Amino acid sequence: MSTSVPSDTRAKTAKQLRRLRARRLALRLALGVGVPTLLAALYFGAIVTPRYESVTSFTIQSADGGAPASALQMLISNVPGTSGRDVMLVQEYIRSRDMVRHLVENHGYVAHYSSDEADLISRLDADASFEEVYGYYLDHVHVEHDTASGVLTLQVQAFSRDKAFELGQAILAHSESMVNALSASAREDRIALSQQELRRAEERLTKARGALRELQSERGDFNPVASAEAVLQVRSRLEAELAIARAELSTVTATMPRTSPEVVAARRRVSALQQQIDQQSSRLVGDGDESLNADLAQFEPLVIEKEFAQRAYESALTSMELARVDASRQHRYLVRIAGPSRPDDSSHPRFWYAVLTVLVLSFALLGVGTLLLASIREHANV
Repeated sequence: MSTSVPSDTRAKTAKQLRRLRARRLALRLALGVGVPTLLAALYFGAIVTPRYESVTSFTIQSADGGAPASALQMLISNVPGTSGRDVMLVQEYIRSRDMVRHLVENHGYVAHYSSDEADLISRLDADASFEEVYGYYLDHVHVEHDTASGVLTLQVQAFSRDKAFELGQAILAHSESMVNALSASAREDRIALSQQELRRAEERLTKARGALRELQSERGDFNPVASAEAVLQVRSRLEAELAIARAELSTVTATMPRTSPEVVAARRRVSALQQQIDQQSSRLVGDGDESLNADLAQFEPLVIEKEFAQRAYESALTSMELARVDASRQHRYLVRIAGPSRPDDSSHPRFWYAVLTVLVLSFALLGVGTLLLASIREHANV
């Protein structure tokens, strides 16, 4: 036998349940959203130490060395991305541990950020490890790269306006030193390579000239080619005279006896000319080592080597001059566009932005927590 519950009793019970749920929801909102937001407002409004931000804009440019001296230099100079790579190198160097180490050793980075004047949450631990200091540095120093213009924007946050300006100035100066060092190293390497090639060409030319002088001293002939040409000219004249002498011999032989003085003299002249021609021919192409043919066989390779060495030396000398010009053209330097600025007012933390962020995150975490609890209860009741 079932008993019925009066309608007014059921309405009263439902109203009590709604009130209970409303109180629980209000309690959750107060604890999960109100308290964190109130604490955030109290911290960011009254406790947190304000931070000042110094902003600097700069870029990396190359010196204008005039028009390229050759088609190859024009091709190299038109290769895209060189300036962009330089800017990215500086960006990474600002974010590097070397930069942090420089600020710690020379600009009192740890002493400033671990000062008692800063609030306990914002300050850096005075006994922090280097990795902790590096992580803290990345939270307070930001550098952004505009790929369209190639401009780097450096933002440095500190607990005082003067320190923010000092650190911005220090980071910029140390980055400029790095750019100058890289540029000087690249120029020195390029010129050193050209000088090395020039020394090799000069040694080759000196060796070729020495070998040629040694052969000339050994053979006693400064220029076997010129000597051979002179011998050829002499033999040509002798052959012409021999032809005339034979003609004269034929003439006197036809009109005079063989024993006549004119015929005998003509024959002697022909014989003497032939003997001289044979001597000149033997001097040119004889079988002995004293012939001009042997001299030419040793002389021509040395002359060819000397000519090649001379051309290589001239080419290396030209390349050396071009390398110097190109090294001047490829000089990189840092250009300051604006700053470092000396801030008048603190820019961090931004009160309303921080409080609203905590409020939104609190709502999100409360919603996630409520869903998790409901899911756990549902599974427990199954």
